[in-house]
Parts: sequence; C-alpha cells; structure tokens
Amino acid sequence: MTTRSQRADEDSPTEQTGTPPMLSIEKLAVGVGIGARYLQILDNVDLEVRQGQTVGLVGESGSGKSTLAKTLVGEMPITSGRIRIGGTDVGSMSRAARGGMRRRVQLIPQDPYSSLSPRRTIGQTLAEAIDPRRADARRHREDIHHWLGKVSLETDAAERYPHEFSGGQRQRIAIARALAVKPELVIADEVTSALDLTTQAEILNLLADLREELGLTMLFISHNLAVVRHVSDQVTVLFRGSVVESGDVDRIYDAPGHPYTQQLIASVPGGPAFNLDA
Repeated sequence: MTTRSQRADEDSPTEQTGTPPMLSIEKLAVGVGIGARYLQILDNVDLEVRQGQTVGLVGESGSGKSTLAKTLVGEMPITSGRIRIGGTDVGSMSRAARGGMRRRVQLIPQDPYSSLSPRRTIGQTLAEAIDPRRADARRHREDIHHWLGKVSLETDAAERYPHEFSGGQRQRIAIARALAVKPELVIADEVTSALDLTTQAEILNLLADLREELGLTMLFISHNLAVVRHVSDQVTVLFRGSVVESGDVDRIYDAPGHPYTQQLIASVPGGPAFNLDA
C-alpha cells in the first residue's frame, strides 16, 4: 500500500493544472440562536482541500468540528463567509441546485448505527444511495455487491440488518454507502472514535487503500492527531471555533507552533512515536 507520506511527495494533478480546490472555505462564521441568545460556533475559518488530497481537521470536543461538517452537508446555515465546492459558491446556488450538491458531498458519520435504518437491509440502504429514485436492491444487486467488496464485507451482508453487525462492520457499511454515491468530496467525522485500537487501524487502513484506489478527496475530522497523521496530507487545528494552525501534517506533528496543538500532541497515547500500525 502506498503510504500517506509517499503520496504527499507527489505533485497533485490539481496543482499542476491550476484548477480550483475541491473544497474552499473562506472566513466562515456559523452560529445558532438570535439576539442575546446568539452563540458563535465557528469564527473566520479558512480551509482548503484539493482534489485527491486528504486534509485532517483536528480539535477537542466542542471546538466546532462537527458543526463544520454539518454546515458542509447543508444541515446548518452559514452566518457569513463563503464555501465553494469545485469552484461553485454554495451560498449563491438555488435550493434545487443545493439538493444536487448533497450528493457531491457525502458524510461518513461518527455513529453509523444511528444513521442506518434498522428496518432496511444493507442492500436496501445501498440501493437508495446508488439510485434514490429507483432504490431497488434487486435492480442494483451487482453494484451493491461491488461496494460491499470494496469495504471487505461478504455479499450476503446485503440481506442482513444493521443490528447483525459489529461496530467496525457498521462503519464499513457507512463507508460503502457514502462511496456508492460517487461523491466528489468525502467528510469523515470522527469515524474511529467509538472503536477499539485494532478496529481503528483496520478502518484507517481501509480508508487509505480506498483513497489510493479511487482517488478520494477527503476532509478527515478527528480529535486525535495520531489518527489524523495516519491518513492526512495536511492538517488544520481548530480551537474554540477558530483555526490556530494549518500546514503539512508531519511538520505540525513534529514541530507544533501553537500551544493548543502542543497540548493535543502531548495527549496522544505513547507520545510522538505512537503508531497505529504497531
């Protein structure tokens, strides 16, 4: 498997051609409530993800990471600033166009069990992702089996229900569902936080392999810099809703400049030498 550091050393096609980033966030502010009850969650956030790149977004609980993810998939409104997907300003799009945008950006949630319908088989869930208008598991059987294979699940998983799978297997299903849409941008939101270390490593290696094979563009959200370092090219550190540090993941991990980043690295199990492959 090609390593993250090897990929980072290669010139990306996007940089060679000068095409716009797949995701560009400029001076983004997001809040909830009105008047005296208004609460600012994100403030003046800048972030960029280029095609074929994985950018890690790291910060502790409450830093605004999940709010950013929800904003990107249209679940929370923008207070100010700008989000561009593939060069298109999301804020200037019509409601109908935004509906189409939701298929271009797919979220892999932290808790896949709550996002999977307990009354639908895995095949039915994947069929809806593949073709929402004609969500027929029999019609899309070949594609369903294809995506199950991509995440190392047997084809008979299509006939089973979410409760029949382990947490790691459900996360694989959530990954398959997101990728079956063939999105331009994948947002992975704390996808390993509820898993044991062995399963974490399996999921991270799976994502790395899929990225290499499919050329995925991904925003990888986590509170753990060791996990982010494993899969990311660049990292952005979020603290209390604002970006405090951003750059090459190895540089920031080896020589963090902001005290908050230093604190995050100090909290990694085993320190800087910690390796999820071990």
